[in-house]
Amino acid sequence: MTLKGIIKKLNERLPLSIRLLLEMYSYWRRLCRYNASIGTDRDRQKMQYTLLRENHIIEKGMSMRNTRKGFGQAKVSALIERLGRYHRLYGSEDRLFLMYPLSTIKEYIAYQKKDGVQIPEIERAFRQLCDEVGVAQESLEAPAGIEMMKAQTLKEKARGDYESLLYSRHSIRYFKDELPSKDLLEEALRLASRTPSACNRQAWHTHVFFGNDSHELLRMQGGCNGFCDDIHCCIVVTADMKGFLGHEPFQCYIDGGLYAQNLINALHYVGLGAIPLSCGFMNDRLLGMQRRFSIPENEVMIVIIGTGVMMDEMKVAVSTRQPIETTNLYHD
Repeated sequence: MTLKGIIKKLNERLPLSIRLLLEMYSYWRRLCRYNASIGTDRDRQKMQYTLLRENHIIEKGMSMRNTRKGFGQAKVSALIERLGRYHRLYGSEDRLFLMYPLSTIKEYIAYQKKDGVQIPEIERAFRQLCDEVGVAQESLEAPAGIEMMKAQTLKEKARGDYESLLYSRHSIRYFKDELPSKDLLEEALRLASRTPSACNRQAWHTHVFFGNDSHELLRMQGGCNGFCDDIHCCIVVTADMKGFLGHEPFQCYIDGGLYAQNLINALHYVGLGAIPLSCGFMNDRLLGMQRRFSIPENEVMIVIIGTGVMMDEMKVAVSTRQPIETTNLYHD
């Protein structure tokens, strides 16, 4: 028997708890190498991902119902500085990446001017960055900023073909001061139940919260400061760890994620607005949320979906999507 075969045999005879520990160690090593918080600016892709995150914070601010006058100036200044650093480090490799965040800053400046706020230092830094990159401000046309949308238009498009449903879905950050009907929620839940799962185990669960519980849950989540109280219904999607075997320790996140995306689209289809809110936190924070809201420990939180009855007209973030040429690789 080869050495590789001997190691495989020994591994198979180890108790499952030890094998899982080794799996966690292997994953920890990959995290230490590839997590975007480590050596961020020494890796072009890490820097791009974090810049997109910082850019979205600006978009999110513009899409709230009641934005604070002059909001986000420190964040925009920091984003301009990091974009300049990106250009100096990686502009020769992927200059086109900059067009989207630059377009967002252009829209932010216009938004502040419309609100009567003068930000000359940001305008000057932005102009200097555009000159450094070699792009005229008037030529920045990547989809960015916000757009006013009518609820009736979104509802009609959601009931069209599949392409119309996908292209008309937007994250909605504020809703009418009323609760969505249980009939609509259950219609969306029934549609989402058609999600495929590993060996048809369907190990997903949903926990629905209304009113003050919804507001408190979102405050604990922490990613929607400024609009927690504008979301009156939350659905927590979880996946049950009891549904998966020793060789598939991460399958719960895959099945739960598939279900969550289908539920988001289903909510849009039945005419409700929705926004996915991250559960990508450290374990102690998640378990604290689960204990507070009586979500069993054997379930892992996948995402919180804020949902509700859409206003007749509302602001939505308009975000550029990466071309598939940058995310797809054909293996011939």
